Amino acid sequence: MPAFQLRHSTTYVFSSPVTLSPHTLYLRPRSDHKLTVRASSLRLSPPAEVVWRSDLYGNSIAIAYFAGTTTQLDIVSELSVETFPRSESQRRILLATGATQYSPTEQRMLWACLDQPRDTADAVAAWIRRGASSVQKGQYERLLECAARIRYEFDYRIRFEQGLQSPTETLRLHSGTCRDFAELMIAAARSLGCAARFVTGYVYTPDAAPGSSSPHAWAEVYIPAVGWIELDATNGLVDDGDLIPVASAASGVELTPILGAFTGYGAGSSLSVGVDVTRLR
Repeated sequence: MPAFQLRHSTTYVFSSPVTLSPHTLYLRPRSDHKLTVRASSLRLSPPAEVVWRSDLYGNSIAIAYFAGTTTQLDIVSELSVETFPRSESQRRILLATGATQYSPTEQRMLWACLDQPRDTADAVAAWIRRGASSVQKGQYERLLECAARIRYEFDYRIRFEQGLQSPTETLRLHSGTCRDFAELMIAAARSLGCAARFVTGYVYTPDAAPGSSSPHAWAEVYIPAVGWIELDATNGLVDDGDLIPVASAASGVELTPILGAFTGYGAGSSLSVGVDVTRLR
């Protein structure tokens, strides 16, 4: 099975001494049948009292409490993980033998991952109709078709500002980041009647220069027979072992890998991020 060593470093430099609020860190995956965390470490400078908890989705969160003032904040997360991807034939077996409709319990539990604004639903449904193949396809094939269209019809753009484009804005601009493509894929899945959620994590890119990678984002779609399926429209990956999920939520606005604030009279800040994902033999 694929195994990886990850290093995610984040540095904030402040123009004058500041006081740091508690910081929320989504940096450690939870272990399940698709991923095992072999080792993990979290280093903070200045030192902080770190308290771990789970959020309502079951994600692992570290809350860092800082004391005193500082002119720099360094956060370094290191992970050793192993992934256990499903093959296409395994997905097909489940699709052929499992349930095709959500149960009433699933409908209730998945509501936040099914609901979306009417204007978004209408715009995305129109986009799906314009490009849909005339060949009769099942729900799973339609999802793959949407993911492929996002990958090949839209231009990938790097945007360093935090925040997300709405799916309608991505449709208008015909470009976006991985986060924006994940939100569009989620909207497309919901328009097709599937529950979908946002995932933040990492992806292994063989030709990436050291430190040049960044946190990644993609969509997960829930099909009753199969469970959650990873659909990375940016890279064209489906349930792939090179995807390393850290946390998931109904929307990307709920997930920021590092979230916090600072106070200091007239202080400004600069940010640098480096991510290394190394595949182990």
